[in-house]
Amino acid sequence: MAPRKPKILYISEPRQLRALRTPLRQDILQAMSLLKSASVKELASAMERPPASLYYHIHELEGAGLIRKAAARRSGTKAETVYEPAAEQIRIDRTKNTKRFVEALGDLHKATLSQATREVTAALCARSGGDSSDDSLMLVRLSARLSRHDVKKAHRMLDELAAFIGERDSSGNEETFSFTAAMAKLS
Repeated sequence: MAPRKPKILYISEPRQLRALRTPLRQDILQAMSLLKSASVKELASAMERPPASLYYHIHELEGAGLIRKAAARRSGTKAETVYEPAAEQIRIDRTKNTKRFVEALGDLHKATLSQATREVTAALCARSGGDSSDDSLMLVRLSARLSRHDVKKAHRMLDELAAFIGERDSSGNEETFSFTAAMAKLS
């Protein structure tokens, strides 16, 4: 059995960011967060993908310290490993400013926004297919002049919102929603 998971893991290494720059790895981490723990076979079933398409990516996420082995068990005649996220929440260390870290962070942002685009497109397609509930999609883009105090307050509010959403348990009849937020200083 793996040691107790920390509440928050702060990503502080470029290799951790690079491990997340593919949308599939973000999907794996998201699915694993919803499942809490899973074997590759269970994860593949939940993601509706062949297990063979996940092994390399699981290895990369584990190597970066973003997921970990939670247990080993038998499945029929085969041994299988059960994985779990390395922490309850995974966040980016906003204090890192090295060139390699910032470059890797830029790549991660591109992948994350690409993933968000696919999710919004899927929500729009579902909406045109009959799910016209007003709360199925929300999109906001704003620009404003903010003081340093306002920026810190906005970061705290986004952290609180991310924690609120991250603490939800999707094991009941709830629907799964995606939340993506980006806040950047414009030159």
